[in-house]
Amino acid sequence: MITRGVARPLACILYCLLSCAAPATADAATLKRAYVDGKHDVRIVTARGRHVRLTRKGNVESVKLAPDNETVAWLVKNGWTEGSGTLPGPERLFIYRNGKTRTIECEQFIREYWFRARGRQVAIDCGGLHFAGTEILYDARTGKVIDHFYQGDVPMEKRPPWADGDN
Repeated sequence: MITRGVARPLACILYCLLSCAAPATADAATLKRAYVDGKHDVRIVTARGRHVRLTRKGNVESVKLAPDNETVAWLVKNGWTEGSGTLPGPERLFIYRNGKTRTIECEQFIREYWFRARGRQVAIDCGGLHFAGTEILYDARTGKVIDHFYQGDVPMEKRPPWADGDN
């Protein structure tokens, strides 16, 4: 038998446990949309309609929502100086998944990126403005390298399946 003095605190504890049972990132677990806003920041819209700004410094381009609707990636523009001019070139790729953002950097430019395994993996083509570069496959959750190769060393027909740019 529960006494009146214990019932109210017990009810409060039970209410808190039930109302807080869902993890804080559950709202962001399934995303409906990812886009660049007018200030060049990344915004996402969750399945529940919540709008979230992921960046605050602008300078963002090429935002993509993965087929899993849980992973978003974008490039950040940087300037690279060649001779007397500055050429814009993204050197960093950001990956947002499960409430965490990871960064992948390229010494030159990230010429292209694409998702694999419905968004659990992301691949980049890292290189200069011309000629061969390096293609690298990462785990989207951890940011660890899974595989890589230098384009100049591997003929097109012998490249791994993840390098074709398809999901």
